[in-house]
Parts: sequence; structure tokens; C-alpha cells
Amino acid sequence: MNAMAPIQRVLLGYGSESGTARALARRLADHPALHGHSPEVLALNDIDVAQLGHGDVLVAVASSFGDGEPPANGERFVAALRQAHSLQGLRYAVFGLGDTGYPRFCGFSKALDALLGERNALPLLQRVDADACYPAFFDRWAPALGEVLAGNGTAAQDLCLQVTAYGQDHAFNAPIVARERLSRSDPAAWHITLDLTGSGIVHQAGDTLHVIPDNDPALLQALAAWYGDSRAALVLADRELRLPGRAVLREIARLGGSEPLRQLLKSSQRAALEAYLHGHDLLDILQDHAHPDTVPLQRLAALLSPCLPRAYSIASAGGQAQVALCVREVRYTRRGRERRGAGTGTLLQGTGSVRVYCRANPGFRLPDDPECPLLLIGTGTGIAPLMGLVQEMAAGDRRREICLVFGEKRRADDFLYRAQLLAWQQAGHLTALLTAFSRDGQAKYYVQDAIGDHAAPIAAWLDRGAHLYLCGNRRHLEAAVRGAIDGVVAATGSPHGWEALAAQGRLHCELY
Repeated sequence: MNAMAPIQRVLLGYGSESGTARALARRLADHPALHGHSPEVLALNDIDVAQLGHGDVLVAVASSFGDGEPPANGERFVAALRQAHSLQGLRYAVFGLGDTGYPRFCGFSKALDALLGERNALPLLQRVDADACYPAFFDRWAPALGEVLAGNGTAAQDLCLQVTAYGQDHAFNAPIVARERLSRSDPAAWHITLDLTGSGIVHQAGDTLHVIPDNDPALLQALAAWYGDSRAALVLADRELRLPGRAVLREIARLGGSEPLRQLLKSSQRAALEAYLHGHDLLDILQDHAHPDTVPLQRLAALLSPCLPRAYSIASAGGQAQVALCVREVRYTRRGRERRGAGTGTLLQGTGSVRVYCRANPGFRLPDDPECPLLLIGTGTGIAPLMGLVQEMAAGDRRREICLVFGEKRRADDFLYRAQLLAWQQAGHLTALLTAFSRDGQAKYYVQDAIGDHAAPIAAWLDRGAHLYLCGNRRHLEAAVRGAIDGVVAATGSPHGWEALAAQGRLHCELY
């Protein structure tokens, strides 16, 4: 700093969608560390890139919109940066705000840092990549920035404030804290609790947790036996063995000379291929369509992708060190071999930890309006994200009208989270709890029937601005509930049918 030109002006540029970055920039302007510099607070779009240069210090406090996109008040600024040839003499610092639930965490602020550096601007401090931790980061960063501006160029050389963003190639090893069986019937539903302490992962109700599974040791040993080579278990340990892609199938068909598999891969045979693959794994396909000598082990390993992550809706509130999942066990016997689902097998039968990362799901979060009611509809383990939404409301002791419609087979065996739901209802966190147990009576009774039987109160909730959240099996649930909601409209005259809810941003679906 001492060898650089004197500071003529300090610009605090904010890129903000929700107002957090703007508020932080204004807070920085009043911080004692910047006294004497008379900083000017501006939206990034209001800064003339062509006028930046010697004597200027730009401090960018920037939030990313969605998955790393620029906020509206930063779009023109970053476009102008891309057109600029050189900003030599400009000094800068970047404080980035983002959500680790997105693959391109802090994507906008990282892009700003890269563009400024490429145009010969001089960074004063390492870029900050902050999530919900930003207040603690800010309290360390602002004084360091002040010291650097005062001429102490080494004051922040070791200051690194960057949250780790996890993904498939860099997952967090989360200990499994508890496994609790929720249903007495098979296949069982389970409540799984994982510990994220020390990960820096921040999530909200409605987000998804991705589990990178471990392959079943029995399947690996069976593949080794098929090859007659004990090394196969090790070579294929981290490969995807349950969900082979079409490119893998085409190559197996080619190498194995399998005409039946080639026929199944034709576009006209999509349904037949799906039926064949359902419940089968890689060993089944090899046994049916190849021989060990036609598909060499190393060639197969090169064809296969790493184990694909399995996504699960989070069944707990955000802001906690522990995270909960609600999963259905997958276990069956075929061709004399016991099979387990890759993800559920890892969660239920694996070691004491599992590799995970979180992804944001903004389309399934609580609405901003604290007054609007919620209509939550879920079947089976589809209740998972709904539990998270209610728990988040209950944890903050926030009250709004909430109607939960839950469907399963039998009340005595399959009433998932019964004690918790009844307790929430008694405490007033649930206004109404409607259940539909399809196998308890002579006639089957589903969630769509419960909706129709309570058309009047449901119409009243929708008319008061209720948001509808739906989670469950895509094949059976979406069309049935859509028909039921439109039936409510026909029966009551409410104008808030399925299409209207979608158009108004009041329909949130998580279907699998």
C-alpha cells in the first residue's frame, strides 16, 4: 500500500437481491475501520467502470442470485467489467455472500474477483466466501480491511474467510447419529439422523441432502466371482453399479455381441428397457448379455461413472447441527441374491458415517408472507420435507394456519411420525391434520378423497392465499391431487384451482 498512489476515493459497491449485501455495505461505511475515508455506498450498477483507476479502492459486497447468477443491480456492472481492457491502479476487495446449497456457491462474487484480477486490478485482501456465517466473517474482515487501507499491507495476508462448498467430488463425512424405524410394515420407513457438526453446511427446510452411497459388499463379491478375479471388488468399489447409463449399456451390448440388449436400447423400446432394468443391477446385465472375456474388468471400470449421489428431502428444520431424513428401505431377493438400495443400504446397513452434501431447493421453502396459510399434502416418506417445514415453524414459535394431509396404507402400522404430528396439533402448530389410510376400510381411501371430503375448509384456506406443498410418488400422486383440488373449485366456486395456484407461485411440488 505504501508504494501505491494515495487513496482518492473508496467506493462500497453492493450487489444485492434481498437487501443483505446492501445493509452490510452501509454497515461497513459506518465502521470505525473506514473513518477518514468518507466511503461512498452505491449499487454496483451505479459505478462507472470506465472511471475506475489510480487512487480508487473498490470494495464489492456482493450476493449471488440463485445458482451463482448476478443480482439485478450488479448485471450491468459485470457486463461493463467484461468489456474493460485494463483497470491498472485500481485496488479492490470482495466480500461474497452465497448459499452453499447451490453448486455455484458465491458464483457472482467469485466472477467479480476473477474479472478484476484479469484486468490488472490489485486485490487488497483474499476474497471472502460467506454463507450464513457472514456476521462472524464480517467482524474479522472489516478491521483487517481498515488496517490495509491505513497502509499496513501485511495485516490481512493470512486472513482466509472462505466457507467450504461441498459437492459430489468433495463430500462431508457425516456421522450417523440415530436410526429409528417409523413403520411396523415392510418395506419399513426409517428416520435417520446425521451430524453435520464442523461441516459449515447451512440448510433450510425444504432443501435436499445428497448421499454418495457405498456399494454393497455382497454385490462386489458376486462381481468378483463372475470375473473369477478377486481384484474386481476393489476395482469396482467406487463405480456406479445400480444405475448404468445408456452409453454403458450400448458398449456392453457391443462388446458382448448381444442383439437382445441392442434391441432394448432402441427408442421405441423405452418402456421395455425400463421394465428390464427395474430391480436389476450391473451383474444381472453382464450375466444376461456378456461374458467375462468379452467385457474385460478394466474396460468395464473405465466405462462406469463414480457412484451417483442419491437425493433425499430433508425432514428437519434448518439452522441445526443435525439433519434428519425419512427413507423407505429397499430390500428384496432376485435370482437368489438379496438386493438393497444403494442409498438406503448405505444409510441403514453401512458404517457409522456417510458422505453427503446439501443442495438448495428454493421452490420448496416457506413463503415470505408470514400470514398466508399452508396446505401440506404428502404420502409415505413424502412427508419428509413437510415435517421440516412444520418443524421450522414450530422451532421459531411462528404461528400460521397449517393443514397437513397425510396418506399411507394402515393407521396401526404406517402412521409415520404419529406422536410428533399429534403433539404439534395439540400445541397449535398444526391447525388441521387430515389422514387417509387406503387399506383400513372396505373401499380404498386416498389423500384425494380426504381433500374432497374437506372441500369447504380447504377452499377457505386457498381463498385466504394458502400455498400448496405436495410431496410423494410422481406416478400416482400429482394427477390425483390436481383432480381433487380442481374438484374443490367445482364444489365451492373457489377461483383457486391448480393452474391458478401455479400461475401465482403458490404451488410447490417435490415429486419422485
